[in-house]
Amino acid sequence: MSISTVTIKDKQESRQLEIKRMAIYKQSKIVEASDEQGKNYYIFFYNEQYLNYVSSEKITKRSHVSDSFQKGVTITPPHPIIETVLSHQPHFKKQSFNDLFKKLQQQYTLQETALIASYFESFIKKDKLLALIKTLFYKERRDGKLLSCYRILQVLKDFAPNHNLVDAFSGDIQFTKYDERYKHGDEAILAKDPIYVEKKLYSSKHHDHSFHKLEAIYNRQSRHLDLIAIYIPRVVHTQNIDDYRTLLSLISEQFGDVNTLPILEDLYKRGLELETLHHDLLDAYMEFGKLEDVLTLISEKELALEPSQYQELVTIVKQKEISADSIPPEELRKLILTLCESKDDQASDILHQAVTSLLQGHTLSYILEWAKPLRGIPTAEPILQNVDEMNDISEDPNQQRRLGELYHFFQHHHQAIECMSWDMELSKEDPQPVQWLAKLYHELGMEEEHKAYQQLYIDMVKRA
Repeated sequence: MSISTVTIKDKQESRQLEIKRMAIYKQSKIVEASDEQGKNYYIFFYNEQYLNYVSSEKITKRSHVSDSFQKGVTITPPHPIIETVLSHQPHFKKQSFNDLFKKLQQQYTLQETALIASYFESFIKKDKLLALIKTLFYKERRDGKLLSCYRILQVLKDFAPNHNLVDAFSGDIQFTKYDERYKHGDEAILAKDPIYVEKKLYSSKHHDHSFHKLEAIYNRQSRHLDLIAIYIPRVVHTQNIDDYRTLLSLISEQFGDVNTLPILEDLYKRGLELETLHHDLLDAYMEFGKLEDVLTLISEKELALEPSQYQELVTIVKQKEISADSIPPEELRKLILTLCESKDDQASDILHQAVTSLLQGHTLSYILEWAKPLRGIPTAEPILQNVDEMNDISEDPNQQRRLGELYHFFQHHHQAIECMSWDMELSKEDPQPVQWLAKLYHELGMEEEHKAYQQLYIDMVKRA
């Protein structure tokens, strides 16, 4: 089931929010949602572990939240990643930051605790967060854990590069030895700091070498959602069919028989221009009966349909009410052309419905212009000849009866009534326009008028 809302809870008060988007950035996931008044909330996760939620009208520039939505992978609902992350619990409970940070130190390393604390810069005073990170740093220093101190210092450098603690230890010989080993990519020491390694690789993930190293980390850590997430921009960047197939394979492995339409649409909107994607998306639109989307895609990408796709398109058309209100005129014409190309018998009926619909709000000259690409197609010609005749006689007072008959053919009863009423005035002794008026009012369900004209017709025939 598609998830479009999320429930938050503060003490005994629950509130349902509409999900707007999710950012996936390094180890964090942040859901942006809003309440009925339009107030924004941010729900934080470390990997897939819920942390806390906050409300805010403004996000600090160059903060973790801002970076996440600008530099990370942003997805919108419906999306299986969002649904997976949010389905772990029925609601998300608010807790104080003091309680949160106490729990973090019990569940995670102090480096991870420092990193998670930096996520909340837009919502907690920076001085308070800095004080917490300093406390964590000095705790490790007192315990003689210098490498752990250095890792926390790396977090602090990213969070507050000008902080006095960074300056104080930047030249300390105990830490400069780590600087050299980090700088020269000492695998033994970097293996103990996956957060730093991921940060470096993430910033250069468009390069194959960095990407595949990052991919290996995510596989090793069983971070399957993060792997899928980084493959999304990867596929768009490389436009590579193998990357695309790998992404679909990862999605299948993680989510099983999930509806892939939102994922395919997302890739298409991001600019993936693989013909395989276009046909996969077309098949998905057809599966869900999205006729307008089918026609738009066929038109935009000039897709040639397989015989099975033609048949599926015909099936969808038979289930839909075809009109210019439900389908834009250009897409409607594309549908008719597609059906005509497949030599489908229904093409003529669809064209009839299309002209009937277009007559509601367009002139005959517009319809003739719209129909130009259909000229010369045997299936379309009989319908278009009727439109040609309507256009030729529309201003001829002596052809009002024929014009009325043509309007009736296109199921425009009120225009037909106007034509027949005019003809009746011009041919006062002729019972035919009266008979037509009785018929038209009957078809409109206007029985009083029908009976009046029916009686008038009988009287005229008797007098003749």
